[in-house]
Amino acid sequence: MKIWIDVLTPKQTLFFNVIKGWLTKRGHAVFSTTRAKYGGFELGSLIHYDLMVVGQHGITPYEKLIESSRRIENLAKMISEKKMDLAISFSSPECARVSYGLGIPHLNFSDSPHAIHASRLSIPFSEFLFTPWIIPKNSWAKYGISNKNIVKYKAIDASFWLKRWNFRDMKKELDLENKPIIVIRMHEEYASYLLDRKDNPLHFLKQIIEEQKCNANMIVLARYQKQYSSLKSELGPSIRILDSIVDGPSLIKCSDVFIGLGGTMSHEAALLGIPAISAYPGRPTLIEDFLIRKKLLYRSSDTKKLRKVISRFLSNERLRNDYKKRSANLWSSFEDPEKKIMPKIELLEKKV
Repeated sequence: MKIWIDVLTPKQTLFFNVIKGWLTKRGHAVFSTTRAKYGGFELGSLIHYDLMVVGQHGITPYEKLIESSRRIENLAKMISEKKMDLAISFSSPECARVSYGLGIPHLNFSDSPHAIHASRLSIPFSEFLFTPWIIPKNSWAKYGISNKNIVKYKAIDASFWLKRWNFRDMKKELDLENKPIIVIRMHEEYASYLLDRKDNPLHFLKQIIEEQKCNANMIVLARYQKQYSSLKSELGPSIRILDSIVDGPSLIKCSDVFIGLGGTMSHEAALLGIPAISAYPGRPTLIEDFLIRKKLLYRSSDTKKLRKVISRFLSNERLRNDYKKRSANLWSSFEDPEKKIMPKIELLEKKV
């Protein structure tokens, strides 16, 4: 089959690079697109995943609408000319709409029923929805897909790429001092499901950074150039702020504590057995809730509590070892998602 994958975010770049590998080893031809201004293309270059940029990411609701419309027009022409047999995305509204309009089956992956806007615009156009086993089927019912078309796999999405990651020595590459490493991943400012929030996490991050910067290597990962510039101004030159795409899994693996204001890298930290704190500015996601129950993720935005927890993580080696043991136990419970996903894709191959 000729298969089109639309990749919208850095997480999806890592995720679909694995899916692409499964498809190509079975002889399928894969063509992948992305959009500018969101990091997917840059991360694709880092992991050698060939992505064609079509359109860009909008910031405001109006810009999102206009840029999405432009992407639909450009993608429709391109995909029609390429005569694709199947489309795959992680709730890409443009991919779902174009594939539906051209009569191409669309397969959807998602672990984010909280992403209301993207889900409403993609799931109703999908033949199948693939999702982690943690997420109940009734979480998806409101988006207009029947239970029989929901396929669950017993694995967390980050395990797809971590299982085969070639880890690098980031402590050496970044020339870090011989001190503990605390990595902070900033929040996603422009996701539709967070646009209405007014929280500014810098108010508690600055206190934590100020307290720990003499005891630990503090590394802050920005998401956008604007965010990077703002952090440089707020935090000063003594804090390492990374503004480019980096090898996130390797950086997390060499850290002693991870603080995440998003989702994916917090999941990576938990699966790598690194003490992880979620300060995600929205309500806990279903994946977060699961990891909290498994004692692989601590959630709080209370500065006083966080300072105590960080100090415990840094000073208590036994506590850190417990995280690694719990992480290993979780990995042992996972199934091979390829064996659950590929038969469904090959089932559609008989229909095209």
